[in-house]
Amino acid sequence: MSETQSITEPKAANSVNGSAAPAEQVDAGASKPAAKPPLVETLRALGTSWAEVAIGYGRTALENTARALERTAGKLGELQGKLKKGEVAATEGAG
Repeated sequence: MSETQSITEPKAANSVNGSAAPAEQVDAGASKPAAKPPLVETLRALGTSWAEVAIGYGRTALENTARALERTAGKLGELQGKLKKGEVAATEGAG
């Protein structure tokens, strides 16, 4: 037992030489993934949330544009049909 080791610390047997070491030293590297610095994790979370918002706005804009183009295409189709039937005079809209 080392000078800094507490009597109440749990010990784990070292499989190499049978000596006992504090349990936290034995499995500290194996079970804990490397902790990310809080600043990096915070920045990643903020970036992700801003990306979600921006993608949502982009999607809404594209959907609205698609609806407007669909209405425009419908009006052009109506105008084309009227022109074929001769219902629209050539000078209409020029006046």
